[in-house]
Amino acid sequence: MSDALSTRTYAIDFFQISHISTTEVPTLNDGFNSIIDGEVESISDTGGYTRDIWNLTARKRPGSFVGQLRKFRTTDLPETGRAGGTSKQLLLADDEGVVERNFFVYYKQHQLLGWHRNGHGNSPRQLAAFLSSLWGTRVSIDPVLQPEAIKRLMNGNIDLKKITLTVPRPTNPDLYPDDDYGKEIIELMNKSGADSVHIVLGIDTRRGDTDGKLSGKLKRAMSELTAMGATTARAVVYDDGLEHPIDLIADRVVSYQDIETNARFPPSATMYEAIDKAREECKGAINDYFGEMENAIT
Repeated sequence: MSDALSTRTYAIDFFQISHISTTEVPTLNDGFNSIIDGEVESISDTGGYTRDIWNLTARKRPGSFVGQLRKFRTTDLPETGRAGGTSKQLLLADDEGVVERNFFVYYKQHQLLGWHRNGHGNSPRQLAAFLSSLWGTRVSIDPVLQPEAIKRLMNGNIDLKKITLTVPRPTNPDLYPDDDYGKEIIELMNKSGADSVHIVLGIDTRRGDTDGKLSGKLKRAMSELTAMGATTARAVVYDDGLEHPIDLIADRVVSYQDIETNARFPPSATMYEAIDKAREECKGAINDYFGEMENAIT
């Protein structure tokens, strides 16, 4: 007998994927097609777990790829039992593991990733490491921010007054940031043996030997370190003489989708439809974000 239907809420986050183009993977579309065509292995051991991309499929409308990133846990397995009774180990075959999954849709427009959040599964950072391993090139996945947040951060006319960052040490060197500030932070952790670093940088306008602002290069460093897995990423900026706080974690574009199901996850097609719906609901914020990023670059 199946369980009764209940409403579950699934969080959908949005990111942009980028990569360093190579002869083998000139575009992201080529990279995903190489997985579908079996030209590269879709299984990889990263971060201490075996992971695979499951049932990756190309869609014409909208131009996109859908799939799942699955994580297999083969050690420290949970036990089963009843309350008030004894428990027993979960018995699995030698080639089996407990599976956690994240559903995703990659949209060709804006190189946008719609990502189903599952704290027991994988993070976008782990997807980047996985794809980097498969394709033999650096892959980055950056969060899409609310347009007002990214506009304030990347605007060349505003000044940084203070930043607060908490960054865990990445286990995969391919995920190290490209900018000088980010590299120095990671090198500091590596040399000290620390697993994380908490940094607060600020300026004191009362001092006569200060420029009154932090280096503008820190804006890009904050974006890189946030994408790398920072758990705290806040900035205070000056804009027309007024202070404005920016939280790169809280200000991400996210949608919450309610689905009636009698399982932990509904069928794959239903999850992909939910991600499509989330994208449509967040269309304005997504388009504004990429417009602001293009303005910042140009």
